[in-house]
Amino acid sequence: MMNKSNFEFLKGVNDFTYAIACAAENNYPDDPNTTLIKMRMFGEATAKHLGLLLNIPPCENQHDLLRELGKIAFVDDNILSVFHKLRRIGNQAVHEYHNDLDDAQMCLRLGFRLAVWYYRLVTKDYDFPVPVFVLPERGENLYHQEVLTLKQQLEQQVREKAQSQAEVEAQQQKLVALNGYIAILEGKQQETEAQTQARLAALEAQLAEKNAELAKQTEQERKAYHKEITDQAIKRTLNLSEEESRFLIDAQLRKAGWQADSKTLRFSKGARPEPGVNKAIAEWPTGKDETGNQGFADYVLFVGLKPIAVVEAKRKNIDVPGKLNESYRYSKCFDNGFLRETLLEHYSPDEVHEAVPEYETSWQDTSGQQRFKIPFCYSTNGREYRAAMKIKSGIWYRDVRDTRNMSKALPEWHRPEELLEMLGSEPQKQNQWFADNPGMSELGLRYYQEDAVRAVEKAIVKGQQEILLAMATGTGKTRTAIAMMFRLIQSQRFKRILFLVDRRSLGEQALGAFEDTRINGDTFNSIFDIKGLTDKFPEDSTKIHVATVQSLVKRTLQSDEPMPVARYDCIVVDEAHRGYILDKEQTEGELQFRSQLDYVSAYRRILDHFDAVKSLSPPPRLCIRCRFSASRFTVTPTVPRLSTVF
Repeated sequence: MMNKSNFEFLKGVNDFTYAIACAAENNYPDDPNTTLIKMRMFGEATAKHLGLLLNIPPCENQHDLLRELGKIAFVDDNILSVFHKLRRIGNQAVHEYHNDLDDAQMCLRLGFRLAVWYYRLVTKDYDFPVPVFVLPERGENLYHQEVLTLKQQLEQQVREKAQSQAEVEAQQQKLVALNGYIAILEGKQQETEAQTQARLAALEAQLAEKNAELAKQTEQERKAYHKEITDQAIKRTLNLSEEESRFLIDAQLRKAGWQADSKTLRFSKGARPEPGVNKAIAEWPTGKDETGNQGFADYVLFVGLKPIAVVEAKRKNIDVPGKLNESYRYSKCFDNGFLRETLLEHYSPDEVHEAVPEYETSWQDTSGQQRFKIPFCYSTNGREYRAAMKIKSGIWYRDVRDTRNMSKALPEWHRPEELLEMLGSEPQKQNQWFADNPGMSELGLRYYQEDAVRAVEKAIVKGQQEILLAMATGTGKTRTAIAMMFRLIQSQRFKRILFLVDRRSLGEQALGAFEDTRINGDTFNSIFDIKGLTDKFPEDSTKIHVATVQSLVKRTLQSDEPMPVARYDCIVVDEAHRGYILDKEQTEGELQFRSQLDYVSAYRRILDHFDAVKSLSPPPRLCIRCRFSASRFTVTPTVPRLSTVF
């Protein structure tokens, strides 16, 4: 039994967030919907105070504020994930009457972790021992005493006579705060207008009070304080439990179209594959390994009855790509015979044979001694992807069907239909097309342009993911890019190409060139389905999509439903921007961002978001950074033949 709130330590540090947390606890377990809404409020209030402490300019909404927290303060990814989780589930509770008891429990637990992190940060008590979290039980009305105490304080404030103007203002602020706290504790899912106004007024009063405390400091003291609080925000992390980490991973999988719930969709609890359903089944038993031990895959992803991927998901995974070895073991030890027996208990032999044929498809590993039975292997620790902490975050995966395939980091999970499409592709057969079709006479290229296209194709066949094509002024960059895209699509090596530009004028210029360029008498844009700058999302039939960095930032980085990671499998960047080059002049594209650093970060994150081969053409006569130095091809009119760097 609880004898006080789990959030008691916030009392006197931030009474507003304490009142919200108490209200969330009070409504659990009888009213999960209200608990979720209150926890959303808790996250918003905590983030606003952090924004004030970290000197972040006011933002329009919580999503924008969290993005700024991540950019400016480099707050730990787990912390941002918890903030986002409280926001998203809270939004579901408000707009869709989401009323799940398990979600309410996990949001209370995550909010508690967040509160401990916040308390240590603002009080500088970095060794504050974490209290034991006690789940509220039905009938525990601790908040009634809180309301009674607040009302007594309110009556006392009304009776007291202020002597000076400053005391009058302080008393008014105290009255506003007390009324707000009472409204929070008494308010349910549908607040009255008066309760809403009182809550918002209390938040403003609380922020004003915190701001006044900062204003008393000298400029030097404020700078020192902001530096210390920022440094500590970077160092402090959330120590999530395995259950809490799985809760976040489940949500990531659901976002990508998989049914996932580590508590209920477990093999031991009877979860089994179903026709037409895409499931992430937890703790699926695998066969015995070389030591004779049987293991359990953290997740096996099923598209219908077909197992298509295995996942290693552990909170403690610091080296995420290093733990791919565990998922390789799951793949090699996967027991298709056991799966068939399990499925035959529920489905007809024909259905089972179609999903898991007796002749097992398998792929050899690098040693040549063992074979993979599941084609896609993943590793994750639940942390959102950050390029600066690449091996400690993101979702790492590898297509093990070819030993030349490298592991990659992604910010989101592949969707079921994307994995099926990848499974149906034959990259080696498609790569052979380039050797079988070397001629380019119909493209009307100069010899050095043909060599440039071939250099890109050779790099792709070798399995390189990032290719830099440097072309000087006058060498026909656009014509070369068109020829390259034509052959890449003709080979069927890629299904959809993103032609990425950093300003509309470049996009319009490219679209104009697509109209003017003829291949075998037909214009380039009549041969393929090409979407332009005004088309937000490409259709399945779209082969080339021209888009600006700014538009993709809005659709991908600033949306709760970002583009799928396999939407494009090849990206051609026209005039790679200062994320990869050194120049001084600011372009029109940057003006929509807060700073050059902000723009460069967004540019890189767009490229990192998609599971695609990237080909860049930098502006002429500019120095190139080494990000894409794995394969570099240079074309210059001052040299008789081409300079190739691999």
